[in-house]
Amino acid sequence: MEARAHTPSSSSRAEWKQLYMAALFEDDSARMSQRIAEAEMALAARAAQLGENRSEGREQQAMENATYFLRLLRKIESKANASYESPNRIACPPCRQEEWA
Repeated sequence: MEARAHTPSSSSRAEWKQLYMAALFEDDSARMSQRIAEAEMALAARAAQLGENRSEGREQQAMENATYFLRLLRKIESKANASYESPNRIACPPCRQEEWA
């Protein structure tokens, strides 16, 4: 079997996809923002590398989709953190003592 050399474009393509998937499937809310930022930076670096090269149209469309979903994920994550940290948030309504019996 012949070994395949990794070109810079194929490794860059794999990198942004891996970081994007890591952000999508991150379940630790403390790391979510970091994962999103890493994926966004990898997408921006890949976009700069591709420039106006139209031969990579499918990848560019996938990158646009990934960028959209990362923004959406960031918005959802920030709203979740804001509602969780809200000083007006009530964990549960107060219970009367007779309800415990």
